[in-house]
Amino acid sequence: MWLPANSQSELFRAQQELVGSKLMDLSFTDWLENQPADTNFKGKYKVLEFWATWCKPCLEAVPHMNKLQSEFTDSNIVFLSVTHQTREETAKTLDKYNFETAVVSDRTRRVHEMLRISYKGTMGLPRTVILDGENNIRWYGSPKSLTEKLINKLLTE
Repeated sequence: MWLPANSQSELFRAQQELVGSKLMDLSFTDWLENQPADTNFKGKYKVLEFWATWCKPCLEAVPHMNKLQSEFTDSNIVFLSVTHQTREETAKTLDKYNFETAVVSDRTRRVHEMLRISYKGTMGLPRTVILDGENNIRWYGSPKSLTEKLINKLLTE
């Protein structure tokens, strides 16, 4: 969602304040696509890519996120594409776009709100958050700013 410059700045500051804090609970309402055999992510790094069907930049980021996931197939990291929409709302998009990441829904928007994806009545998308194995927020930014080099740096710190 495009926000006026002052709202973007406020949202960005609010999100950056979370870096270094801990997300106490990471749970989703539905698995929509590519559910892994083991859904216990304790001890694993998590790349949360927040998206929606109506968000063109979100959908443009899908190939980039797929490529990053393929680079880290054998590592202790899981890629989750997180939407707040229902299975019915996402069905056509999931048929059209090849998500290789696990796709989950947060229909309650609880995770969206805890991570300030939804903030003061706005939703800033696309947005990417990296959590370490203990759910500490390590990085917050745009999917286009997320690189293999950055992920490797976070994994070794």
